[in-house]
This record gives sequence, structure tokens and C-alpha cells, in this order.
Amino acid sequence: MKTTRSMKLQALLVGAFLVAPASALAGTMFRFPMSMNPGQCASGGCYVGAYKDLGGVKDWTCQGWTYYGHLGTDFSLAGGLPAMDAGVWVISAASGTLESAVDGFYDRCLAWNKDDPNANCGIRAANYMILRHADNRRSKYFHLKKFSFQYSVGANIPCGNWIAKAGSSGASTGPHLHFEFSDPTWGTDDPYAATPGCGGTISLWTSQGSYQGLPGITCQ
Repeated sequence: MKTTRSMKLQALLVGAFLVAPASALAGTMFRFPMSMNPGQCASGGCYVGAYKDLGGVKDWTCQGWTYYGHLGTDFSLAGGLPAMDAGVWVISAASGTLESAVDGFYDRCLAWNKDDPNANCGIRAANYMILRHADNRRSKYFHLKKFSFQYSVGANIPCGNWIAKAGSSGASTGPHLHFEFSDPTWGTDDPYAATPGCGGTISLWTSQGSYQGLPGITCQ
């Protein structure tokens, strides 16, 4: 949980003789993981479909723009399948190595098949990429469009590069990118600096943006 991260960081601050900036303690930080070019996510082309569930169907502002058990942030395509067909680029949110990837699954799901995880739109049938960063954090990009991958496993990818296109593969109800990250110490986490009492206090976005707005595109 993000509260765990906050507690660990507070302990570091209390015990340190020299207090490092919050950004240094934060480690790898992320930019918005999609293209903001015209015809992509600019001008309302993408929106936040759901935030990470921090427990009790609660997002980072203590509101309910999430659903039970959701592990990341969904950035949805406002134009649906036509926008997906036109192509909306997913961007590397931080520099890293492509650690694993799965491609080739059906990518036009409009309903999640909860009864069969191996079905076309089942939970095991997502196209995805996972990047490992210098501090061993991982960023995860799910529901990608098949055969749109720009890199092979093992590639070193700078922040801000096109890596694939947004799709609707796996347990998906429409074209979107599911973005999440994990830390080797505390596991899957939320990059948003939360309202007190709702999560951690340090943002891992380089520019977090407003509630239901999109994060900024500056790389760390």
C-alpha cells in the first residue's frame, strides 16, 4: 500500500542527519505514459477511466473513481475503437529495459469474460509490456494493440519513446491503457500523492496534474 511507502520514507527522514529532497527519496518517477500529440491524447482524446483502488473502493482523493481491487490507473480512449484503429501511442514513462512482453492476443474486447481467464477477453489474454528501471521498479503497460510493439525483450528504452499502441486486449471493456508500477520493497503501488488519509504523500509523477486530469509529459 502507498501508506507503507510513506511510513518508510518518514522513518528515513527522522533517522537521517542530512535530509534528502523528496524527489531523491522517490527514486524513479514517471511521465504520462501516452502521446499528447494532436490526434492522440491531446484535447480530450484520452481521460482517466479508473484510478488504483486503495482499499474500500477508494481512490487517492478518498473518492470512488475506481473499482474493487483495481491495481493501476486506466487511461481510456475517448474515441473508442475508431481511435484505437487510427492508432494512439503508448509512451515509455521512464527509461528502462524491456523485461517481458506478450503480443498477439485479440485486441477488440468490449466485455470482460470473467468465467474463462483463457478466453479472448479473459484476464490471461492481455498484450502487455513490462519495463524494469534502474532502481528495479517496474512499470507495466497492459491491454495493448496486437502487433504494434516497437521493441523486443531486452531492449533499453529511453523515457518518452513510442513503445506500442493502446488497444483493448484481455480483461478489457474498451480501448485503454492500464498503467501500474511496482517497487521491489513494497510491491504494487499508486503514483499519486494522495489526500491525507487516502494514500502516500509523495507523488511519483514528474507532474501529477489535477484530479481526473492527465499527468504531465516531462521525463525525470
